[in-house]
Amino acid sequence: MKSTIKLISLALALVMLFASFVACADTGKENPVTTENATTNAPSGSDAETTADLYDENGYLKSNLPDELDFGGETITVLWWNDVERPEFYVEDTNGEMVNDAIYQRNANVESKMGVTLDWVDIKGQYNNNVGKAYSDHVGNMYESGDSTYDLMSAHSRTIALTAMNGYCADLMDLEYLDFSMPWWPTVMKDTATIGDSMYFVTGDVSINSIHQMYAIFYNKDVLERFPDLVEPATHVQNKNWTIETLHLMTKDMYKDLDGSNTANELDFYGFTTLSWHLDAIYYGAGLRQAEKDEEKLLKISDDYYSTKAIDLCDRMGEWIKQGDVYVNSSNYANTFISGNALMVMARHKDVAEKIVDAGFSYGIVPIPKYNSEQENHITCVGNPVSFYSIYTLSKDLNRAAAVLECWASEAYRLTTPALFETTMKLRYSETSVESEMYDLIRAGIIFDFGRLFNSSLANMSDQWDNCAVDGGSWATKSKAMMRTLGTQLEKITNSFAEIAQ
Repeated sequence: MKSTIKLISLALALVMLFASFVACADTGKENPVTTENATTNAPSGSDAETTADLYDENGYLKSNLPDELDFGGETITVLWWNDVERPEFYVEDTNGEMVNDAIYQRNANVESKMGVTLDWVDIKGQYNNNVGKAYSDHVGNMYESGDSTYDLMSAHSRTIALTAMNGYCADLMDLEYLDFSMPWWPTVMKDTATIGDSMYFVTGDVSINSIHQMYAIFYNKDVLERFPDLVEPATHVQNKNWTIETLHLMTKDMYKDLDGSNTANELDFYGFTTLSWHLDAIYYGAGLRQAEKDEEKLLKISDDYYSTKAIDLCDRMGEWIKQGDVYVNSSNYANTFISGNALMVMARHKDVAEKIVDAGFSYGIVPIPKYNSEQENHITCVGNPVSFYSIYTLSKDLNRAAAVLECWASEAYRLTTPALFETTMKLRYSETSVESEMYDLIRAGIIFDFGRLFNSSLANMSDQWDNCAVDGGSWATKSKAMMRTLGTQLEKITNSFAEIAQ
């Protein structure tokens, strides 16, 4: 399907969007978003005059794209995935819903500022059941035939990673206009998404789903009141002692067989509930990595993967789960929490936040716990269905595509991110300023890992630790058995990217 987005009056739309922010925030002025890179509030006082040109009228940092940049109405074709979990790319028109209208306005602004027409081509881009391979094969067929139709591409993170490994994504570090020091790109992007000196895909504010997919822990404040000796998890975060040990102690001895079946099920009460494959959020939250770069900036299996720390954490998680206070289930884990039958749930934000407002109880949200109190920061794992963006190798003008991608991310930072994160999530879903503070910490801690991106090419390494913890197995034994296989498979990935870089 192809369609060309319609422009509306820019001035009228901006007024409408600003009015929407005011109405939802119930305040008399704009409340600029804080990102993981920098606060977007414009300086005041003596510095304001010298920095006035850096910020727009709403206090958001301007891009470094040249004002005179105009591509004369050229078409930019975007290949996007129509099975994305939450709307992100193309919408037909405004409809009064804040995120929808922000997406529409973002696209209109990109067209207007860049002097381009956005043309949208959609196919399936999820990763499972060979859909990711079909996406990459589709792009590969275009590439082999010399077809230069596409400019920008986006899909499930693992699908784009596969497409990049097959040689169909341009090296973004070679292109003009992309500025990864700007706040719409995560600070960790250059550190964790490069192979050698090359980077083939990005995410950040450009993807609405990067916020939807953040892992966090929600807790039921009404249930917590029944245990007067327990301190709120958010207070533990503020006191810098929200750790694995604290989590385990808070949820201990909470299981109750509510239905009298003598069998643990979704009708019983638990201290904690989650999915087995969500447990890698605990692994990353402890500061562990699966794949990282060596001294030559090439990929290697992280020493963390075989470390004493990973073994200890797996043993502790396995013992915790075995005690019966944790409900690990493939389908009903979130409903158990929403129904009031669990103190806490760990999930991607979208899996709980959209249901919790109607759950009938007060709630809080906190980051994934640290390994111990010596760990400096909380670390946030992002769900795999986040959108990654790349530039097609055969785009007719790679630098033009790069300029549009930078403008897209910049406009998302000032339109879609505030609409979704600041208003919909922090003001609509969050109940107090404490929860807003927790959201900021969660988003600031986002990291990426090639072990997760290339999971299926690496013996499903990102699933193995989770499964071992749930099964109560020995990570020392299991990780040692995988060592040779992982080394061989990672070498194939590294060699593929080395050939591309030549």
